[in-house]
Amino acid sequence: MLLRYVVSPLLMAFYGSNIQIGATVSISIQSRAVGLMIYEMIILFVIFAIFHKYFYTNKVEFYNVKARPNLFGWIFFIVVILLVALDPSSIGRYSFIWSTSQLNNDTLANVGLVALFVQLAQIVLTVSILNIIYKFYERKPNILYLLLSLVVIMISASFIVGTSRSSIIIPLITGLFTVFILYKNYRKLIIAMSVILSLLVIGISTLLKQNTNIVTSRGLYHSAGALENFNTDVQIYFSGLVNIGHSIETSYIYEPFHFNAIFGDLTHSVIFVNSLFKNYHSALVAFNDMFYKRVGVSDQILPLLGQGYLYFGAVLAPVFSVIVLFVVMLLDKNIQHSNSVFTLYVYAYLCLKFSLFFMSNATILLSFFTNFFLVLFVMAILNKRIVARRRNE
Repeated sequence: MLLRYVVSPLLMAFYGSNIQIGATVSISIQSRAVGLMIYEMIILFVIFAIFHKYFYTNKVEFYNVKARPNLFGWIFFIVVILLVALDPSSIGRYSFIWSTSQLNNDTLANVGLVALFVQLAQIVLTVSILNIIYKFYERKPNILYLLLSLVVIMISASFIVGTSRSSIIIPLITGLFTVFILYKNYRKLIIAMSVILSLLVIGISTLLKQNTNIVTSRGLYHSAGALENFNTDVQIYFSGLVNIGHSIETSYIYEPFHFNAIFGDLTHSVIFVNSLFKNYHSALVAFNDMFYKRVGVSDQILPLLGQGYLYFGAVLAPVFSVIVLFVVMLLDKNIQHSNSVFTLYVYAYLCLKFSLFFMSNATILLSFFTNFFLVLFVMAILNKRIVARRRNE
């Protein structure tokens, strides 16, 4: 919210509200967008003020997290390795930031089911190795195990998917948070290392993205000044004024409460379910058409608030934001009640993903929940009910 409601208005005071990509938005539409954004902010604050007591306490305590068996995580990883051997193109989207000069364009590589499993396997492998390291730490505490964990996190966060910096930022922050909870005696060191590693990884990935030749009109603003570029980036990536304005413009050509289209959009990236909805007017496509005032380009994300506005009108526009807020509060609670390294990491990963809802929309979040979290959650249940039960017997 700081970037969206404080930094962005300050930048607009110097560089104006219109950005260097896409079509301009009229002043009247911008005024409506401001009102809609303030309305969303008020609703979120009111909801949090009323319901936070059911999810948070004055004293933050974490359960005694332990290294527990992760048999099904390793089985899943081995299966994915076999699938990759059969379909090597599934890892085509990945770049290792320390050994490349240019990132792979998302549109040039395999984005099928196996590629999805590869992304899942990256999460599973990371948490599985952290689990093993922490198991040794439980037996004989030593700072060496913390350093090994940081190396694992650093390596895992060095594989970027396409040109998406979030694909390295989220694993990095999740991993650092996990070790912060696990290694209680070294938290000051972890905080210092977290700042250094975060700045290093984000800085390198940003430079690589700037050097990557991406064939989109987004390259139009690469030659502007740093702050002017930042003004554009904040509005694009954090549901800024212009993006909300384009959402309002899209409402002129998009019919609300069309449930076949709504479910079609929401399940667009959900495996198997997306095939049930066809031949509908997509708000995701309509938004991009209005953003560029031409068809054929679809690289912009319809904001969460704008999505609610198009589907349900102005009054119910924040509905998705409210739902995500409840999900984040529930995940925060589950993080505190995690009793294994695996569940701690998975809940933290999902919570961070949903917390960045200004950078996303309901389609992306639902896709992540079904395609990623549910699979990881099933692994956690199987590990708990089958492996742990056999050990107790």
